[in-house]
Amino acid sequence: MTRRSLTGPLILILIGVAFLTRNMWQEVPLFQWIAQYWPFLLIGWGALRLVEVLIEMARSKPLPSGGLSGGEVALIILLCIVGSGMYAADRHGLHLPPFGNTSLEVFGEENDYRTSAQKSAPGKVHVVFENLRGNVRVNGSDEPVVKVDEHKMIRAFNKNDADQADRQSPLEIVTDGDRIVVRTNQDKVSHARRISCDLEVSVPRAAAIEGRGTSGDYDVTDVAGGIDITSGNSGVRLNNIGGSAKVDLQRSDIVRAVDVKGDVDIEGRGNDIELENIAGQVTVNGSYSGTLQFKNLAKPLHLESRNTDLKVEKVPGTITMDLGEFTGTNLVGPVRLITRSKDIHLEDFTQSLELETERGDIELKPGKMPVAKIDARSRSGNIDLELPESAKFELRATTNRGEVQNEYGSPLEAVTEGEGAKLKGKVGEGAVLTITTDRGSVTVKKS
Repeated sequence: MTRRSLTGPLILILIGVAFLTRNMWQEVPLFQWIAQYWPFLLIGWGALRLVEVLIEMARSKPLPSGGLSGGEVALIILLCIVGSGMYAADRHGLHLPPFGNTSLEVFGEENDYRTSAQKSAPGKVHVVFENLRGNVRVNGSDEPVVKVDEHKMIRAFNKNDADQADRQSPLEIVTDGDRIVVRTNQDKVSHARRISCDLEVSVPRAAAIEGRGTSGDYDVTDVAGGIDITSGNSGVRLNNIGGSAKVDLQRSDIVRAVDVKGDVDIEGRGNDIELENIAGQVTVNGSYSGTLQFKNLAKPLHLESRNTDLKVEKVPGTITMDLGEFTGTNLVGPVRLITRSKDIHLEDFTQSLELETERGDIELKPGKMPVAKIDARSRSGNIDLELPESAKFELRATTNRGEVQNEYGSPLEAVTEGEGAKLKGKVGEGAVLTITTDRGSVTVKKS
């Protein structure tokens, strides 16, 4: 008789224990535990199967001919799909029954509560927001007072449970050293209640702002101090900020900053970024899948992501980029752009340009005089270079597999070499323009 594995029954026991724990202790964050540590199920499963094989060997019994049955393979795939889905949901703050911290309250009714509080705040103050879930809107004011209007939303099956959660999470404005802390105390409420707090806040104009939370947008306007926001899932909008701004987000739909006097430092993941009229240095580090726009940056821009590395000395004009295209106009160099797969369009850049892409067409129009030094390379893509008629330069253009088109005329000369071609020439004494593509055509013309 074939001896069955103990792994299946043990997994059923673990699942039963998980459901029993959730039923008996509602406070246990079971969803987060499973989302974070589910790979240990696979590790334990493999260890049990290895122990079973070793026991069979010790008993001198024949080993099974197959490692895993078809059903076990299907179960492993299902575990991987469910575990990965729970991990992604947890990172985005979604906890569904029967394991979620919101329990079945997600289907209850939403109850609204409103309250206000204020605290004197003379001079320069540092205001900290501890709001796990909910939006925070901050406006600078000439009054030396921190005023907070709270709109609290609690989802519960009945009004008594909602009222109890409201009493457990009072709005507080307290002094903590040199900081004024605004607390919504959501962490004091049972995880079985779904609660969020939207705050409308007025602070002294000289204040610095710090925000900490899990989910919820931040809107800050007319504040002379610095901004420091860290959140799991937020949109951030800043306008007329007198200090520097630092934003660290695990996920965001948008980060927008307009009229910032200091540096802007953005890190994390998200969709869109819009920066305009930034007086300080701009640093962007992370993964962003939407549209990134930069306008009128007075100091260096450095953007580093998994697929793109960009450095520009100044951006008096504009830069717009998304997953498939990069467009820049009126850039002060040196300009350095290394990207994996984008069509690139650059106009009116100065100093020097270093450009490299694995896949994508390149279109360059260095309209400003003197023409900047150019080193542009594409592994697969066409390169078009449009030069002013009065430009002085030395051109070295090469395609390894493709053709060259000389629309500029004399003194440039084209030479065919095997599957590729070269276009060379010199017009006066100017910068060296090196254009190279492995697969694609090269076109040079006058503007």
